[in-house]
Parts: sequence; C-alpha cells; structure tokens
Amino acid sequence: MENSDFQLVPEHIPKDHPLVTRDYSLFTPAIEKMVSTIGRWLDDQFDGATIYGASRLGKSSAVDNWLEGLLAARYGGFIPMVIWSHTESGGASASGRFYANLLEAAKHRLARSTRSPTERLGMLVDRFEQLSAQAGGRFVVLVIDEAQGMTMREWLWLVELHSMLEKKRIRLCVISIASVQFRDDPINLAMAGGAHVAARFLLTAARFHGICDEAQLGYVMSGYDEGSEWPVGSGISFTASIIPELWSNGFRLASYAAPLWEEFINQLPHRYDGPHEIPMKTISVVCRRILLLLASGRAVSDVLSKKSISEIVEHSGHGALMAIISAGAPRGRTPKG
Repeated sequence: MENSDFQLVPEHIPKDHPLVTRDYSLFTPAIEKMVSTIGRWLDDQFDGATIYGASRLGKSSAVDNWLEGLLAARYGGFIPMVIWSHTESGGASASGRFYANLLEAAKHRLARSTRSPTERLGMLVDRFEQLSAQAGGRFVVLVIDEAQGMTMREWLWLVELHSMLEKKRIRLCVISIASVQFRDDPINLAMAGGAHVAARFLLTAARFHGICDEAQLGYVMSGYDEGSEWPVGSGISFTASIIPELWSNGFRLASYAAPLWEEFINQLPHRYDGPHEIPMKTISVVCRRILLLLASGRAVSDVLSKKSISEIVEHSGHGALMAIISAGAPRGRTPKG
C-alpha cells in the first residue's frame, strides 16, 4: 500500500484531464437499454413511466450525458426534453417554487422572477408549448431525476400541468428516474389516495442495471482505451493520453477485465443478497486508480498483480457500497416495462 504522503495524481498529468476531475461518462449496455426502453414508451405515447435502480449504478450520469442526444439521434433531430433533478419545493403552499424549479430546468429566462404560482404555471405551459413547436410536434418529455423524493403535493401539481397541456392538445410524457425502492410507490400512492397520479405517471417501469458480467466490464473498460477522447478533438483516448508509452507498446486496460471481475465478485459482502451487478461508481474509481498508478511510473506487473487488484478494489469502497445495495435490493416480482 502507499505511504501516507503518496499523491495519486502525478504532477505531469494536466489538472483538467477528465481522469483527474472525474468529469466524464462512459457508454454502457445499461444506457443503451434505457434509451431503447424510453424510446419505446415515447412511441407508445405513455403519459409516464419509471426507470429505477440501486444507488451509484450510473442512472444520473446516463440522463445528464447521454439520454437527450441519443433520443434525438433516434428520432432524427431535436427532441423537446426538459431534465429536472428533483429538489424539495417546501410546504403545502409552495407550488410556485415547484413551478419555478421546472421553469429553470426548462431554461425559461424569467424562471426566478417574482410571479404568483398561477402566473408561473402559465409560463410553464407556454414554455412547454414552445418546446413542442420547436420539434414540429405536439409532445414534450419531462425527465425527473431523483424522483423518489417527489411528494404527493408535487405529483398533484404535476397532474395540473399535465391537464393544462392536454387542453392545448400537447402530450406530456413524464419519465421518472428513481431509486430501486421507488418501484413500490405506485401502489403506495394509490393506497394514499393518489391512484390517479399512479395511473397517469407510474403505470409501467423498467430496471436500470449495473455491469452484470465480465464481458460487460470489458466493454466499459474499453471505453478508456477507445471510446473516450482528450484533449477534445484530438482522437486520443484516456488511456493513450495518461500512459502514452505503455499505450504505444500495446497496453489496453480492457485486457484486465477478467481478474478485475473476479475480484469484484470475491469482495462481495458476506451473505450478499443483491444482484451481481457492479456499480459504475466503483468501476470508475478502480479504473481511474489503475491508470493514475501506471502514470506515476509503476510497472504494469505491480499495479495489476492479483494482490494489487485486490487492494485497489478494497480501497474503492466496493464492499460497503454493495452491502448498501444488498440491504435495499428488490425482492419479489419486478415490474415489466
């Protein structure tokens, strides 16, 4: 293990490199499936549906970095989409704040101006109508990340918005991105008197998976080797830019998917009761550490020895995170979507 004054990021690595800032997102099979599923829901003109999954699998990253662009490519152009990461609106009279949050997500220039709740709702309807017109159609997609935090009041305010748009013949599709426990919320809402909310927005769901096997892990790791770029426009991958000499000599991070997958499974918590799906959070921490250790001049045989891989995976917090996932793992029937 490193001594106490060890610095992981070597001085010669630019401080704005994505591996240093961790400001990047790699494409995964789960993202591909999520986009395909949401595309099918849009084709079927659902009013709402849910993507749910355990913490740190990469749901928010998928929404922030991939969803809008890939759906636009699927439909051949601009897609009228508003992405909102849920924040609590406050008390029972905070509908104005709720609408202001949605106006800000929709990039309305007067989102934070002083207006009554009724005026803000009207502004929001106008903004959504404008977005639908831009796309040449009569629909808008609202994606709510962290939707498990939505209160009954907020769902009811959303029903009001949905109804007002319906009167203008504009279809609003609400896609909720939520934690795995959220899959039970439609029933809970119905039992609490919100059956119309559940029937409108939460009628179907699909699960967002982590990395499920060695092949998928290799695919994701190859993103560092081939599916990434830095500096932008250079055509140079993360691996090539961090360890250019090793890259020139044939080193590829994806070649080590097998021992890494084995260690991820070996370090699952005792009596682990969740799915064998590795979160992207863990994978990114581990791959980043491997590449930065190699960039510091350490030998491949040292950094990627069985002992070192075991220490790197342990250092990533993999065991603790998987214990949390196990505690909240879905049990029983999974909704289909």
